[in-house]
Amino acid sequence: MSRKWPTRGNSSTSVVGEPAAVYCRISQVDDDDQTGVDRPERICREIAERRCLVINPAHVFVDNSRSAWSRKRKRPGWDRLLEEARNRGFRHIIAYHPGRLMRQLRDLEELLQVSDDHAITLHGEANRRDLADPDDRFILRIEVAHACRSSDDTSRRLKSALQDRAREGKPQGGVRRFGYDKGGMTIVEEEADIVREVFDRYLKGEGPAPIAKDLHNRGIRTAGGKAWTGGTVRALLDSRHVAGIRMHQDEEVGPGTWPASSTQVCGRRCGCGASTGRRCTGRR
Repeated sequence: MSRKWPTRGNSSTSVVGEPAAVYCRISQVDDDDQTGVDRPERICREIAERRCLVINPAHVFVDNSRSAWSRKRKRPGWDRLLEEARNRGFRHIIAYHPGRLMRQLRDLEELLQVSDDHAITLHGEANRRDLADPDDRFILRIEVAHACRSSDDTSRRLKSALQDRAREGKPQGGVRRFGYDKGGMTIVEEEADIVREVFDRYLKGEGPAPIAKDLHNRGIRTAGGKAWTGGTVRALLDSRHVAGIRMHQDEEVGPGTWPASSTQVCGRRCGCGASTGRRCTGRR
């Protein structure tokens, strides 16, 4: 049975005891570290308590390590939030700040469309926005546009910093590469021995799949702790990092500032051994 909420123009009705949803989002956080969303959720629950709203555990929506700026990035929590709002599960949405909800105007417009039918009110740490009120809608559009501009500026600075890092020959960063420590600068000797073995076996004609099977049987794991596959062996063979070559946007920039763990770059893209001069004749 659907609930009867106050209609537009009647938003002054008491909200005491009405159900509310919580939305929390952190752009970048380690998968095992929930600290990033735990704090906003706690703040949202405090807001609900102050305003006498009731939070159903099923209506706590979290997008951990999800960007609200990227147009291509999926946000499952956000999608479920909108769906439940359409189903009249609640008409109050609590977020630490509108920027946690939306950084694209199209997301705001989608939420406003839902509100046109269901009189949604946004609650934040600093303010409350009635989406049926033209003034609040106007202010929200400005806030979201500002958040989008801020994300654009951050992206521009990040891209520039990555380009500078590439020109300086510094490692790209990110996940640890097999044969190197987390920073990508120091060789892990026992893994480097495996790297050299893999290249040597491949250039002598052995395929990635048999190599991966042998590594698995010997209990050797990838840098991420997973079993080797033909795909991960091919990725290692295609890596320029192990030869001390800096790549940026799939192009060679120049020598890196880290030591090479193997000089046998097989050059799978062009079919030749870039360092050894030997043809890559490994079976596929």
